[in-house]
Amino acid sequence: MGKLKEKFQELKNNPDVALKEQVGYVSGVFGNCMGQDSVGTYTDQFMYDYMGLKSSHIVTMKSVTTGVNILIAPIVGALLDNNHSSKGNARRFMMASAIPFTLSSILLFIVPSASLTFNLIWSFLLFLLFNIADTFFDVALSTLSVRMTPNAKSRKNFYTIAQLASTLGSMLPGGMVPIIIELQGNDYAKEKWAFFTVALIFGVLGMFTMLVPCLTLKERNMVLPPRETKKKIKIDYKLILLNRPLLLLCLSQVIDSIRQVCYNSLPFFYKQTLNKFSMKTYVEMASSVLSYGGLLSVPFVGKKRSSRDIVVWGYLHTGICYLLLLIFGYKSLWIVGILIALGGLPNAAMSAARRILLADSTDYMEWKSYKKYGVAQRNEGMVFAFNTTVTRIAALWKELLVNGGLALIGYQSAQMINGEMVEAVQSAQTLHGIFLLVVIPGIIGNLLPGIIMMFDNFTGKRKEKIMAELEIIRAEAKVKHEDLQTL
Repeated sequence: MGKLKEKFQELKNNPDVALKEQVGYVSGVFGNCMGQDSVGTYTDQFMYDYMGLKSSHIVTMKSVTTGVNILIAPIVGALLDNNHSSKGNARRFMMASAIPFTLSSILLFIVPSASLTFNLIWSFLLFLLFNIADTFFDVALSTLSVRMTPNAKSRKNFYTIAQLASTLGSMLPGGMVPIIIELQGNDYAKEKWAFFTVALIFGVLGMFTMLVPCLTLKERNMVLPPRETKKKIKIDYKLILLNRPLLLLCLSQVIDSIRQVCYNSLPFFYKQTLNKFSMKTYVEMASSVLSYGGLLSVPFVGKKRSSRDIVVWGYLHTGICYLLLLIFGYKSLWIVGILIALGGLPNAAMSAARRILLADSTDYMEWKSYKKYGVAQRNEGMVFAFNTTVTRIAALWKELLVNGGLALIGYQSAQMINGEMVEAVQSAQTLHGIFLLVVIPGIIGNLLPGIIMMFDNFTGKRKEKIMAELEIIRAEAKVKHEDLQTL
């Protein structure tokens, strides 16, 4: 308790960030993650089982949406980087996107008609709106986060607290949906409206919490050396290609989409294969407790192990758990629950470590651009926009794998009979196929990213040396800036 109290005092007395800003950022992350989890975890299941959409419909819808987001994300990042006024525009982006984000996350869980065509159009427009709003909010909030923590040493505590809120935001709707659905006693019509009820509750709560950072956070821009015309970097994308830590992190994230197939298949696994949907809640509660324990250890483990090491060992640990699940099978619910819960132990710590690595990559970019072009350049907006773009591409790849996998194992969607949607019955072969969609991606999608992250060398003594050089570069920049102010 003494060490935790000490860490809280460090966070409270952080000279870089005021306490109300820390709370504001945490609130924004919490609300954003609730909406992301509701839509990301349950829309596939809802569209298959209650909207009657087919895998081809869902893949097409999400492919178009991803294409739009790939175009939007770098635009948002460039707008954030090119606005260096004290007022900035990040908070305006968040304010404008919170409401459409909330409305779309709620309305996606309504079956609007008995027409499959109308349901498809409805789902497509709302899913597109949701993702555009999420891109604006996520890139803006993430960009502000790295500007709030210019001191790399303070990021472990800052992002650890943020990840606590992120994990809680993801856990609440994820935990409530299975219990509420199972309480409907297999009444198909009641289950459909139960999804909407949960989405409404957490949507409204999420909207209010997403607006808090818009009122509490301040814009910050780091002072950099003046850029000479001859050395001006015309295409900031070049800096992305020089940013090795960012590229490796994003590559691992693309492969991580395979692991997300496992998590997206779990609702189907609990509800269909095990016929115990509420088990999802109990397992995730146990997993969250373990995950919180792992997360709270980050500031302490981080003194001996780098954020990269936390990510690497987290992947390997989870991969081994799903390998054991493949070996033992799903005859024993206890073994299934224990292995899946243990597999989730490092998740929150890994997410916090990835946030730290992403923020650290902006420091590497600043140093590398100085070494390459003779001028230090920070593009926080572009870094997070690039990461968001990669995330969207990975999400599309995941959707292709999930829906392709469901089609491969013969998963049946609900059917329209005499003007009413009728629940489909799955074969025994399909039910076993769902289990394979959980364990195989759970193994591959963890082991490969773990290996990839081993090649990140912005860590240890090398990182300390680079950061020392960067402090000198920044000090020179400050002197140049002050000299210009006196002219």
